[in-house]
Amino acid sequence: MNIKTFAAGFAALTVTVLLNAQPVLADDKPLIWQPSKGSDTSYSVKLGLKLPTRLEPEAGVSMGVNTTKSGTPVDTPIKFWSSFTATKIQTPAYEANRDIGFDLDGNNGNAAITMNYYEKHVATPTIDIERRSSYVMRYDGTAGDWCGVDTTQSIRLSHSPSRTAVIARASGGNGFKVVGAGLGVEKNFGRNLTISGALDKTSGSPDPIAGVKARYSFKW
Repeated sequence: MNIKTFAAGFAALTVTVLLNAQPVLADDKPLIWQPSKGSDTSYSVKLGLKLPTRLEPEAGVSMGVNTTKSGTPVDTPIKFWSSFTATKIQTPAYEANRDIGFDLDGNNGNAAITMNYYEKHVATPTIDIERRSSYVMRYDGTAGDWCGVDTTQSIRLSHSPSRTAVIARASGGNGFKVVGAGLGVEKNFGRNLTISGALDKTSGSPDPIAGVKARYSFKW
């Protein structure tokens, strides 16, 4: 089955599920409805369903419109997506999540299969270790071929008494033609302010990139 045949079948299945979905209350979780505004001339909405089962499968469609300042439509991006949870473990000292997703661009036929891994270990009463991994297989709809695998890995060590974390990163993109590595530090000041610094280097850039960011969040 080629990617275009799959896209047609997936689109038909998504529309059928949405049309036959029963009305739900605003607080119910199965229905996904997320409108968003990308800019003054870009709008989109994410529609779908999430089933309350062990694998937590969800699927749907994201539709949007990009216009000029006069309101004339330029293009109408559409993407079909689905995902499910392969593993979900949570204990007082260990947590693990693994999920698999599929995205398909309805306009150009580009697709991606994504596998995400997350693990958290309570190493000591004051130190947590978190590992994140992501693998993406991309399909070029124009060329009609798979483009290889992109991957990212990170290890985060958090020290709760000092509210400090150290993060090490590694990545491989474009079929591992471009590789990179980085090191970051985060420090929380109170509940609202976080200051972070990072140093990253990729094989496609002659010089490393350094940066410092401050983030302030407030909930009411």
